[in-house]
Amino acid sequence: MFIYIHVSKSPKFDRSSEIVSVVVGKRIILPCYVQDASQFKVIWMKMNNSSILTMDDRAVNGDSRVTLLHAYADEWNLQIDDVDEDDAGVYRCVLNNGMYKTLTLQVKTPPQIIDEQSTESYPAPILSGSNFTLKCYGSGRPSPKIRILSFDQAENTKIIGEHNEVILYNVSRHTRKRYECIASNGVPPDVARSFQLTVQYPPEITLLLSTHDNTIYNNRNQLLVDLAQELRIKCQITMYPFGKIFWTKNDIRIDKYQDNYEQYASSYSDNHVVAELYIKQVNYKDFCSFSCFAINDLGINSKTVHLVEKPTSTTSTTTVLTTTISMTSTSSNLGSERLLYSRGSYINMNKQRQRKWPKYSTLTNSTSLNIIHQREAENLRVSISSKGKQY
Repeated sequence: MFIYIHVSKSPKFDRSSEIVSVVVGKRIILPCYVQDASQFKVIWMKMNNSSILTMDDRAVNGDSRVTLLHAYADEWNLQIDDVDEDDAGVYRCVLNNGMYKTLTLQVKTPPQIIDEQSTESYPAPILSGSNFTLKCYGSGRPSPKIRILSFDQAENTKIIGEHNEVILYNVSRHTRKRYECIASNGVPPDVARSFQLTVQYPPEITLLLSTHDNTIYNNRNQLLVDLAQELRIKCQITMYPFGKIFWTKNDIRIDKYQDNYEQYASSYSDNHVVAELYIKQVNYKDFCSFSCFAINDLGINSKTVHLVEKPTSTTSTTTVLTTTISMTSTSSNLGSERLLYSRGSYINMNKQRQRKWPKYSTLTNSTSLNIIHQREAENLRVSISSKGKQY
């Protein structure tokens, strides 16, 4: 007599627990390998809502996305297609003897910007001198990392924060205007939001003076000019919001159609304007003060230039001529005589004396003139030697 004792092996799972992850919208397979489970039933359950998904080799929850993969005796894998965020949670592969394997499904989602908690792309204008807080909050699984960047006019970037909020202190028109928030969590694609700031500020003026010789002067409050020259006075103005611009002469507003003046304005960007006052011909009445005014809701500013007549430089000199004359006579014993004279004195002296030179007299030596500059001529001296007094 033979007695057979059948000893059944206990089922054994490949592991007791496991964590799997998937990107939303993709397919995921939850693995469950059980040895020696032929005597038992296998059930898949989702523990979040205690729902039964499969029993043995068939799906029982009515979700067409859920399939049991049982190609081999030990394989009891659960496949979920087109995973959504609600599929995340805890699953169990359970035997009807009470043994089970636990799987945690993590569904990854790409980052998104939370509109309700973040600064809008074009916030309301910011008053110059105030502080402004840039906010950027994101969602996603895992939670995204936040970076806030600033851009200069050349599109160079700089990271100014890696938190959800960044405070910009004492904002001015020179503060960088463009910013960007980037949220990333390793699940593509990253998401970004740009911020374009608008700053309100009172007028700022730079004075430019252009003369007839094209010389440019910046912010001079006094300028020497010639009569009858033409002159261009320019104001480079920046302000936001845009307001009014006008010119005054001695604090009296200049009419646009005044004869000797013409006014122009040109814009080279949204907030920058060049206003020009053209003086066709400077006259005596223009030697005064000219001012450029700019006004907006936040203030008023002006620049003034004083036109002053350019002085004329004159130099007065007195010229004294010193002449030396040497004479020799061949028919008489006259000797020589020397005269020191000015041009006028010599003429007067000749008129008074009415003297004639002998026919045979000749000038033998050259006459040299030395010009001497001085303020007042000294008294003329005439020195004649005693031998030359009689002819």
